[in-house]
Amino acid sequence: MTERILTELREDVRLAHDRQSVPKAMIIDSQSVQAADTVHHDTRGYDSGKKINGRKRFIVTDTLGLLVTVWILAAAWQDRDGAKGALLATYAAT
Repeated sequence: MTERILTELREDVRLAHDRQSVPKAMIIDSQSVQAADTVHHDTRGYDSGKKINGRKRFIVTDTLGLLVTVWILAAAWQDRDGAKGALLATYAAT
């Protein structure tokens, strides 16, 4: 339900900016963030490049900066592997 509302709002904003309702180009980025002590250790990982024990979030936006997909994994995931999952989730959502 929430995803459908997000999609409809994004389409409305894109149309208001004279764009097509479905984006043809998107931007993806990842960020490793430290997890709180209350986060279970099974859902955390260690990003040795950033020296962070926590999670990694992959965010996909359209060229207007509107949110398309958020994909959260353990920080130990490589960017190429996490990006693949985020892009597949994006494809399923659009």
